[in-house]
Parts: sequence; structure tokens; C-alpha cells
Amino acid sequence: MGDGVYRALRTVLTPVVDRYFGLQATGEDRLPSGPCILAANHSSLLDWVFLARFVPSPVRFVLSREFFDQRPFTWAYESLGVIPIRDGRFQPSAYRQLLAALTGGDIVGVFPEGWITRDGSLRPAQRGIIAFAARAGVPIVPVGVRGAFAAFPRDARFPRPHPVHVRFGEPFLVAAGVRTDRDAQRFLAEDLMSRIAALCASADERDRGVGQRVLDANLVHGIEVLGQSGGSEPRHARGLVR
Repeated sequence: MGDGVYRALRTVLTPVVDRYFGLQATGEDRLPSGPCILAANHSSLLDWVFLARFVPSPVRFVLSREFFDQRPFTWAYESLGVIPIRDGRFQPSAYRQLLAALTGGDIVGVFPEGWITRDGSLRPAQRGIIAFAARAGVPIVPVGVRGAFAAFPRDARFPRPHPVHVRFGEPFLVAAGVRTDRDAQRFLAEDLMSRIAALCASADERDRGVGQRVLDANLVHGIEVLGQSGGSEPRHARGLVR
């Protein structure tokens, strides 16, 4: 990964985005000291900039092949350590790159919805991120980026000076057994988007419980998720949350 290019670009962009968007963040202290997967909502072409601004170490973002292969941007993406992945398909090469990045101590940034929203609403998460986290054995950090859609929606030609707030949530680990449990993956994918929705909500909305699932904070550790193990007999797998 071209850390030099990444850090240089980050240094140049930081004062620009800070001033133009009034960029702020909370919860940076929740970031693990080691490798992890940052999972954020995707509402703007600048989401990666807003996210990377508050992460001290370089982040290796996952990007759709559709965008990665657009010249002349491919060189820039390669220089920034972006990992291309084909939508809706399992790619062993991309999977190996992701595992190698995490094994090497890097931080990986993903957008679980897979696509940039066209109306500002959250979309369901693809369960592949849960399976991958279970395989990699690193924590997922949910991240809510609020205001990005108003600042620079997908079809806009130029960003508007609208306040953007990045909120980092509590990291959580996915049990290794979940990697082969599709029911558990779907459950935890929904849970992940609920966490992101809560992080995206305004203070008033959070007070009213908007975007929150029925998650008792006192029962988060050791949350049970329904899955399958062989045949049709149900079992319970544990999603470890810290």
C-alpha cells in the first residue's frame, strides 16, 4: 500500500474538508489499537474522505470494480491501497487481499450496503461482511456518517457546504462459527445496520429511540443469534461484543 501517497492526500484534504463541511467526529477513542473493519453507511462519494479523516492509520477501502476500473482513476486507487471487489460475487483474490491486509495490521474500510444510497435512506447490509469478520477474527467498528447525503449526494456535480458528523460505535467481534451460519450472518447484518442507524441519528432522534433496535445495553455482551448447524435443528451461536 502506498502509505506515502495516502498520508500526503490526507494532509492536503484535511483542512479543506474540515472548513468546508464543518467536519466533526465523536467516539474516535473507541477505535481498536490493532487491525479492524470499519463499517459505515454509504450516502456520498466522499464517505471515504470523511471516515479516513479521523482514523490515524491508513485505511484500505473496498471499492466496486465498476468504479475501480474507470480510467484514469485506477492508478490513484492502486496508490491508495484500495481493494477492488466485484459486486455480488465471491472473489478469492479480493478475499486474500483483505485477509492479508488485516493480518499485516491494516485497517479495512467497507460500506456494508454495497451501493451509495439515492434517497438518503439506509439499505440492508450484505451478510458477506459478517462472514468475513468471523473468518478474519478482527472486530467490526460500526460508523455513522451524518450529513454526507445533504453535502454531496450521488448525482450531485459539486458538494455543498453542509455540516458532516462522523460517529464511531463500540467494536464487536463475530464468533468464528458464524462464518458458515447464514441465519446468524443475516441476523448480525441486520444488527450492524441498526447500530449504524443509531449512530446516524441526531441527538433528538436518539432520545426518541429512532434507528434503535431492541438492544438492551446490559445484555449486549454475549448476544445470542439463531443459526443452523447441519440438518434443520436450530442452535444458538454467540456473537461476541465488546
